[in-house]
Amino acid sequence: GSQSVGTDWKRMRFPKHVVETSMGLRSEGLFLRRVRKRTHKIHKVLVRSNQTILNWFDMFGKKLTKPVQGLAERLHADETLLRTLRKGVFFYFWAMRCKGSQPVGWHLSECRDFHETKMLMWEARRRFPIGYMPKAIRTDKMPAYPFAIAKVFDHEVKHEKMISFKHGNNAIETFWRYKNRFPKFGSLKNAKKFVDHWIWEFYGGEE
Repeated sequence: GSQSVGTDWKRMRFPKHVVETSMGLRSEGLFLRRVRKRTHKIHKVLVRSNQTILNWFDMFGKKLTKPVQGLAERLHADETLLRTLRKGVFFYFWAMRCKGSQPVGWHLSECRDFHETKMLMWEARRRFPIGYMPKAIRTDKMPAYPFAIAKVFDHEVKHEKMISFKHGNNAIETFWRYKNRFPKFGSLKNAKKFVDHWIWEFYGGEE
């Protein structure tokens, strides 16, 4: 993932601990205004601009990139809505994971169509370990899923449609519970930076 290698903190306007605290609070879902107030309370340092915190995610945000080991024969894929600062406007948060594992792949978009569904498949495939290919990917009934799976995996992988609670998609749907703590986003770029860094922090930043 992206790293802050070679950063000269002495030349930064704000100390490292202020940057790290602000990013950590933001990753917990706090609105930018509350992040600035909480950081000021903790460190007695005032960050005057919301954009400054967003810029830190550009500079120091990280993303899990290594292959995911120990994957099962079935993966689960789904999409959900993320709130934005514009009334009635949402972003789509796509994810694929194996039961009990970190996300195998994820993707954010402004619409839900075949192209964006296919992007999720490619993002997941990039993180497959060498020699691994799932036997099936389980999704909801959205028509784009079977076509995207066939396109990216060339019919090597079976599409399973969720047909009942017993044969459901709980492995991915439980993952969506965490997004209830996400803030509202002003742009797709900022949403992507947030989600990348949030996943990196949530799964331990093990890279």
